[in-house]
Amino acid sequence: MLRTWKTRAVAAAGAVLVTATGAQGIAQAVSGPADVVTPAAATATSVDSTLAKNLQFTREEERMARDLYAALAAKYDDAMPFSRITRSEQRHFDAVGSLLTRYGVSDVSAGKAAGTYAYPELQQLYDDWLAQGSKSLEAAHDVGVALEKRDIADLKALEATTTDEAAKTLFRNLREGSEQHLAAFEGWATGEVRGNGTGNGPGKSPGNGPGNGPGNGTSNGPGNGTGNGTGNGTGDGAGRMGPGGGMGPGDGSGDCPFVDDDA
Repeated sequence: MLRTWKTRAVAAAGAVLVTATGAQGIAQAVSGPADVVTPAAATATSVDSTLAKNLQFTREEERMARDLYAALAAKYDDAMPFSRITRSEQRHFDAVGSLLTRYGVSDVSAGKAAGTYAYPELQQLYDDWLAQGSKSLEAAHDVGVALEKRDIADLKALEATTTDEAAKTLFRNLREGSEQHLAAFEGWATGEVRGNGTGNGPGKSPGNGPGNGPGNGTSNGPGNGTGNGTGNGTGDGAGRMGPGGGMGPGDGSGDCPFVDDDA
């Protein structure tokens, strides 16, 4: 009888162990597909599958922007602001990669050449925007405006729905950087550059100096005497040029959270 009781107790313990193991396996299966979270996640900070996918997409989105701006910069002889914003997009790309590593999320961008992307949506955008931007420099600036507006909308949505603090901070920083890029592209597209770069343009203040030219008034003296009338003519002297209020071209990197000191 005692032997039978022990046997049953051992069997019951084994059943509990199997059940617990099975529950753990189910939990792991529900947490996300195997191609989203790598085995490194076991020792990294936990992250749900939705955030993992959002980070992966954002990583590719930043890479697409970097590649597109690099291609347009090359076509237009490093034209502003493409050449500077390309480097900024690289920093954005790296920042997302750091969080992927921290959370043990696989990098869908790994091994892919510039101009090729894991998501058909991004691939189509790259192809269309590259074709449009290749028509003229003005068209390329319009592409920059369209890309940054789309990027900002995506990042606002992610920032609003993400509860993970590290990811929320990342999305906010990326959005603020994109807002700087948008301001630069809009300035170049409209001819009203609003960047934060150092102005090298000529001064635009009008001269306010007094005229020094002699009057040419007509004499109004009476009788036959020599007239001593005061001249009322306008002087022809040129006023001095006022101080310059130069508005040099901005490069889109002002106040970007990811700008390095040596940028």
